Amino acid sequence: MIKELNNTNLRKKGYSKELLLSRILLIFEKIIGFLLMAYLANKLSYSDIGFWSQVIYFAGLYTSLAGLNISNGLISVVPRINKNKKKAELIFKSGLFLMFVALIIGLFLIAINNTISNLFFNEVLDFNIFIIILLIGFCEMMLEFVLYSFRSVENFYLSNYVLSLKLLPRIFVFIGVFKTNINLMLYIYSATFLLSCLLIFLKLYSNKKYNFFTVLKIKKNRKGISLLEPKPYLKSLFIISKKSIVATLTASLFFFISRSLILSNIGLRGVGQFSLAISAGATIMFLTNFVGFTFYPYISNLAINEKKVAYEKTKNLSFRLILFSILVAVIVVFIKIVFKTRVDFYPFTINSIDLILAFLGYGFLSAYQISQPFAFALTDNIKVIQIELISSLIAFGLFGSIFVGKGFSIEILLLTFCFYTLSNYLQAYSRNFKILNQMI
Repeated sequence: MIKELNNTNLRKKGYSKELLLSRILLIFEKIIGFLLMAYLANKLSYSDIGFWSQVIYFAGLYTSLAGLNISNGLISVVPRINKNKKKAELIFKSGLFLMFVALIIGLFLIAINNTISNLFFNEVLDFNIFIIILLIGFCEMMLEFVLYSFRSVENFYLSNYVLSLKLLPRIFVFIGVFKTNINLMLYIYSATFLLSCLLIFLKLYSNKKYNFFTVLKIKKNRKGISLLEPKPYLKSLFIISKKSIVATLTASLFFFISRSLILSNIGLRGVGQFSLAISAGATIMFLTNFVGFTFYPYISNLAINEKKVAYEKTKNLSFRLILFSILVAVIVVFIKIVFKTRVDFYPFTINSIDLILAFLGYGFLSAYQISQPFAFALTDNIKVIQIELISSLIAFGLFGSIFVGKGFSIEILLLTFCFYTLSNYLQAYSRNFKILNQMI
């Protein structure tokens, strides 16, 4: 008995260490991202920064489209499954499906690459560059899927391994920035992403517990291989993913229209200025990802048995993130005003109003994202699309009224972004309150 207790304590200690390492890696990832943007601001022109920003945006959009947001769905659905074999089966089939969808979407985008290039870059990209951008999106999608798969089963040891691999492209791309060569940045970034994917699949292959071929052997020993098992979990996963991907497209539409307006009015230079402001505000998201890495699976499990407690924790954390974003904005602007030319480096070189709006917008976005797992864990009937559409209409309605009076400016778009994210958060808050009342 004493031996069992000692073993349990050792497992808990190991678990805590892995959680701590996860958070350190997430912080490190955000620090690297911030340093990269600061280095870009120092080494490259606004136009080059705008081009790089569009590359990352388009690759990320492909990741979301091809990934169908199944990764996030796993966090909500996998904890509902009691048997480990069924968990593995669900994850395995989801991964195969993603690879098939990614191939189909990739081939379609290649077929219309000239149109896509003009749409996102205002020029026809070299075919090789276009393929490289798609490769970045595909590799990021697969790493994201594997990461969320391990998070869904609370295996933070292998989650940390994936997080470490995701850092490689962001570290090695500094070489391209140092050489002030955008093409070199793309080649290094894509090559290290591909290397990271190969390493994680080798790790999975060598790990007997997570060997893909083990799952295939189990299926062969049965009478047949059903693509619709395990039910009803696979159905729930695709219901959540279907709604989530449409919501992502709706959310992406906001940024797509914003970036298109900047491209048509100012060009890539304007996109570069917009990206620097947005990236500064996005540092708020490091706290969201840091907390969310363990909060999402925790709250999903808690909501099933202790709904009221899960609701209160979600509400309180969301509100604190908004307050934190306001505090950070005030501190940064205060330093900028007091020290003036002595802080002539990123992000203090950004316009004060742009900084405030960017930080506040991402504070609302963080609160919105933190509000999601509570609802997804309790019901499949979540009107995420409705939330995004209403928010977009409110935001661009505001943009149109200001645009008519004052004309186009990046400040107007950032103000629009704030109203968009605020509307998302308020609707999610109201939805969670209704779900709680229905469940009690």
